[in-house]
Amino acid sequence: MAVMVDPHLGWATPFAYHRICMRHLASNFMTRFKDKILKNLVCRAALASTERKFKKHMNTIGRINSEALQWLEAVPFQLWALSHDGGRRYGLMTTNISEVFNSILKGARSLPVTALVQLTFFRLNGYFVARREVGANRLTSTEQFTPYVDAHIQGRVVKAGSMEIVLYDHEKGLFHVKSRRGRTHRVTLHEKTCTCVKTLIYGFPCSHIISACQHRCVDFRMFVESYYTTQAYYDTWAPLFHPIFNADEWPLYDGTVIVPPESMRRSGSGRPKSTRLHNEMDVREGKTLIRCGLCKQLGHNRRSCKNRNQVK
Repeated sequence: MAVMVDPHLGWATPFAYHRICMRHLASNFMTRFKDKILKNLVCRAALASTERKFKKHMNTIGRINSEALQWLEAVPFQLWALSHDGGRRYGLMTTNISEVFNSILKGARSLPVTALVQLTFFRLNGYFVARREVGANRLTSTEQFTPYVDAHIQGRVVKAGSMEIVLYDHEKGLFHVKSRRGRTHRVTLHEKTCTCVKTLIYGFPCSHIISACQHRCVDFRMFVESYYTTQAYYDTWAPLFHPIFNADEWPLYDGTVIVPPESMRRSGSGRPKSTRLHNEMDVREGKTLIRCGLCKQLGHNRRSCKNRNQVK
C-alpha cells in the first residue's frame, strides 16, 4: 500500500490509474443487497463496452431496486465500468492476473520465513524461465504478436469479411461499417477510432477497423499496441534470476539484529489457526451435494456411509 500511495514512486497518474476489481465490487454488492439477479446485472454493466449498453443495464437495475442504483452511482464509473475506463485497464476487469501468482506460491504461506523466501524464489525462477523460452521461440519463428492477440485478430478478420462498408472521406479514412446483425459503426482510420470503442479498450483493432483497412489495402497490424508484440512479451520475462550460494559462502552480516517480540510467540503446538477473512466470493454458487459411492445416496461419502454393512 505504501508503494501505491507514495507519489514519488510513480504509481500515480499518468503512469498508473486506480481501478476496482469487478468481482470484488459484485461481491460487496451481493453482501449489501443479496440479490443474484441484480449482481449479474452489475457484472453486465461493468463489462459493457459502450455507454449505451451500460446505461441500459443501469436503468434495469434502477427499475428493480432504486437503492441499489444509488449505491452503484456512488462509486465513480471510471473505476469499475469498462465503457468509462478510457482504455486504462486493457479489458482486464478482475484481479485474476495477480491471483495467478497466488496459485504459484500456493503452500508457501505457512512456512518459516527462510523457507517461504526460497520457495518464492525458485518458483518465480521457473515461471520466468518457461515464459522466456516461449518468447524466444516466437521471436525465432518471426511471430509478430502474442498468441492471445493472434487468436483474437484471426477471428475478427473472418468477421470483417462479411461486413458492408461505405467510404465517406478518403483523406481521413472515414467509413460507415454495417455488421451482419444490422448495427452500424463509424470508423476513422486517421484517428484510429471506431464507435464500438473496442480498439481503445483492448489495444488491438476491432472487426470494423479491420474491414476498413481491407477496403483501403492498409495493414491493420499498425493498429495493434506495441505491448502486444512478441518482443515486448520476451522483454517482460527477460530478467534473469541468479543461483544462490551456500549459506557458509554468504558475506558476514553487520547490521541491526531484529528480535521478535515475546508477545508474538505462538502458544500451543500444532498448525496455527488461519486468520483469513472469508466473504461472499468464497461461497461457491450452485454447490452440488456429494454422492456416496456405495449406496448412491446424496449427502455423505462412502467413508461415513451408515449403510456400509448392508451394501455388498
